[in-house]
Amino acid sequence: MGSRKHLVCILPYLEQGGTEKQALSLIEEFQDRYQISLLAPTGKTLPLFLAKQLNYNEFTSWDRNFFSGLRELVAGIKASQQRQLIDLIHVHGAHELMIPLRLFFPKLPIVFTVHGYHGASAKISYRLACIFANLFATRVICVCQTEYDILVKLGMNPAKLEMIYNGVATPTIDRSIVDSLSKKFDLDANTQTIIGTAARLSEAKGLTYLLQAFARVAKDKPNLRLVIAGVGELEQQLKQQSEDLGIANQTIFAGYVSNLPELMSLFNFFVLPSLQEACSLACAEAMAQQKAVIGTSIGGIVEQVADGETGFIIPPQDVDSLAEKLQYLLDRPELVDEFAKNGRKRYEDNFTVDRMLIKTENLYSKLLA
Repeated sequence: MGSRKHLVCILPYLEQGGTEKQALSLIEEFQDRYQISLLAPTGKTLPLFLAKQLNYNEFTSWDRNFFSGLRELVAGIKASQQRQLIDLIHVHGAHELMIPLRLFFPKLPIVFTVHGYHGASAKISYRLACIFANLFATRVICVCQTEYDILVKLGMNPAKLEMIYNGVATPTIDRSIVDSLSKKFDLDANTQTIIGTAARLSEAKGLTYLLQAFARVAKDKPNLRLVIAGVGELEQQLKQQSEDLGIANQTIFAGYVSNLPELMSLFNFFVLPSLQEACSLACAEAMAQQKAVIGTSIGGIVEQVADGETGFIIPPQDVDSLAEKLQYLLDRPELVDEFAKNGRKRYEDNFTVDRMLIKTENLYSKLLA
């Protein structure tokens, strides 16, 4: 047990988002090379992490109860250290968690990944991340160049920064699951044109604008479908909006889909109407599956989607532009195919999971040396 270095991975939540997906990818790759411990609040994706046979210590989310959470995090760190001396700590997404870690381990390498901040308090969170990372982190990973530039502008020490794009694995599609999803959601890739997206149903994802744009192009197109995969606080509001717009019978709210690649394989093209985004895993997954993408000029989306080459970049909240580009692609299936092939090439060059893992492993090795 002691022959492998001990890596402690710390997350502020275990829900169904990109932060957890990326952390799980790293754990899957590194579990043969490192002894891995996980510290995180319990959540919906905990079984996926526990399936990797790692050591797990739970702590209460600091949002729910700061004092219990702090006490339990410290206890978890002590338990991890007792199992085997810790060699490196990787904190994902929550800069404040680094404070007690640095107090206990003044010289230990701490890697902190900024996964992007959303909501009204995003700018404050970025500023705090810069302050805390400058004080407590050994290295900081940002997941796209746009995030890198934001952090430097807000005062992050550039010497600590590493830019490593989020990467995703090329999916292996199970046709039997595709068939079952087709039946479940009444989808037929042979007779329907299916526009799809996958996002948390929250304000930051801009789905209200997608519904409005879809309503404009869906008139007199009974075989056109919009599939929205994801869960979130705006679910009922968005469903009501689809009713009000008269597109409820053409809009499928798929909820959380554990077999997202299979569902995505049915899409003709992919839309990401986000108002805030770092490096979208869903966008990378769409490109990995050779899908053309329409995305907004936000965050890392402009680095993922090459405008006019792999898809289109439009302004956020711009229903007119989105409707126009949707119609443009609906009228030009041959262009959709061309964008799709170019997108797959762009994925292979920049957004594979192997590329992300190699760069992260190089960083770990440098710090452990």
